[in-house]
Amino acid sequence: MQTLEALGQLFGAYFHQDWDLDNSDEWEVLESFMRTEPRRARMLPDEIDSVLSTIDTEEQLKSLVIDQLGAYYLADVDGGTYRAWLQEIADRVRAATAG
Repeated sequence: MQTLEALGQLFGAYFHQDWDLDNSDEWEVLESFMRTEPRRARMLPDEIDSVLSTIDTEEQLKSLVIDQLGAYYLADVDGGTYRAWLQEIADRVRAATAG
């Protein structure tokens, strides 16, 4: 798997322990990241594609996001999945950076 520079920055620096106090939702965090770090934002879809193609289970994805990359966002709290959340991040970034 490639180096996860963009994911590491997004999760470690933007989804910090107080992310929900500073933002209305997780998508506002992503928008802030795209606005302030456009180079890294453009890297996100490829990094996510790599992660999703090499990690099979939700437990492994959660471990990567929380334990290894330091995010404080819990995608599975309301019945969501880390796979779907990561895919949505990639889709939103692709849409925002297309053209």
